[in-house]
Amino acid sequence: MWRFFSRQVAEEVLKLLGNDRVEVLDQCNCLNYTYVLINTGLGEFLGIAYTPVEDLRTGEVGVVPRVEELPELVINLDSLVRALGIALINAVSNYLVVRDGLRLSQGDLKSEILRFVKPSCTACFVGSITPVAEALRDKCCVYQLERRSDLRHDGYPDIDAPLIIPNCDMLVITGSAMVNNTIDQLLAMRRDGAITVLSGPTAAAYPPVLHGLGINVIGSSLVKKPRSVIELLKLGAGYRLLDRMGLLFKYVSAGAVQ
Repeated sequence: MWRFFSRQVAEEVLKLLGNDRVEVLDQCNCLNYTYVLINTGLGEFLGIAYTPVEDLRTGEVGVVPRVEELPELVINLDSLVRALGIALINAVSNYLVVRDGLRLSQGDLKSEILRFVKPSCTACFVGSITPVAEALRDKCCVYQLERRSDLRHDGYPDIDAPLIIPNCDMLVITGSAMVNNTIDQLLAMRRDGAITVLSGPTAAAYPPVLHGLGINVIGSSLVKKPRSVIELLKLGAGYRLLDRMGLLFKYVSAGAVQ
């Protein structure tokens, strides 16, 4: 059986969760972000994930995410179901961070990423991460790949990935690649020894799990006030607004980096 990256993340998170009680209270595919709210013995936790508006299709809806079905949710053929699955992973991961007392270093990938840059390196950014990419331009040859033409600007379409990624020393991928089902192809194209970074609020799976699956650096965030974030997401809020309002804990986690 093909070992999908997202499925492996889901399976590892479930193993860590064990028999802990988790109840799904609410879920929604909102305009910019999908969310899943859970209740646990330690209170409520909210996970969010990119809503793949460019991949929407006509079909049946109404899938309620269940924790025990996580491995299947994240590889569902419907992109909205996958988004719910990733959001649920992120909610459970937030709980695990608190339960296990995992210490995450507060920080922004834009300011931290320079620590991992080698002289005269080549970096590829997959997804619209322009502020972080701009931070590297004086140090690296930077390429950007983007699926959506309205976000591409001076970047390249993602179909050009095989021409760029194998030649790069650093690969920075937005967590949305787990939702749009491109993460496995992207990781398979990596050059041996390339530093791999997963970024954005969708990349909030339990950091030790992601590091164990070959992600060197994670730049993501956890939701601080679930109910406040839900109300804003229902009104179409995006990541920048949530960040400006102080509703996210932004962190950078580094595993083994050569």
